Parts: sequence; C-alpha cells; structure tokens
Amino acid sequence: MADIAAAAEQFAKDLIAQNIGGLMMIFTPNGMGKAMAMQAQRAGTAQAPATGFSVNVIGPDGDDQVVEITMQSPDGDGVMVTRWKDVAGAWKVDDMSLKA
Repeated sequence: MADIAAAAEQFAKDLIAQNIGGLMMIFTPNGMGKAMAMQAQRAGTAQAPATGFSVNVIGPDGDDQVVEITMQSPDGDGVMVTRWKDVAGAWKVDDMSLKA
C-alpha cells in the first residue's frame, strides 16, 4: 500500500497543477461528489491560485485516515480536511471539507 503522506502530497500537487486526470483517479465516487459540490459552491468567487501546500497526517479514524492539506496562496492559506480510504491497496479521497 502506498504511503498516505505521499498520496496526499501528490493530490495537492495535482490540485495546484489542475491535473484533472490525476485528480479523477484519486477520488472514490463519494469523494468525487463532495469535490464537485465544493467546486460548485465556490463558482464565481475570485481567488488567487495556490502556489504551495503542506500536508499534516492526523491519523486513523476507524478504517479511514484523516489528512489536513493546507493550500497556500497570496490571498492566504486554506485548510482542507480530507478522509482517505484504502481501496484495493491505493489511498483514495472519500470525503473532504474546508476547515473554518
């Protein structure tokens, strides 16, 4: 199984690069739905593109792994809380939300 921190770092890199192909592979169906809902909520809001990130592995919660990903931009930092599931030996994002 891949390392959760490495998977989260690749996810953040794909977000910054807007690598849709890479992002499509990292989501469970539930996670994809959450990501699309979050994107729809933010549609029309101007925001500077992310220029960096940091990953903080919180740890297990039941069968899931919780990871906070801080996306850095000139407008300030935003923190995403992500929940990852092991799907056939690969970590996949199953849930995500923005931390207030």
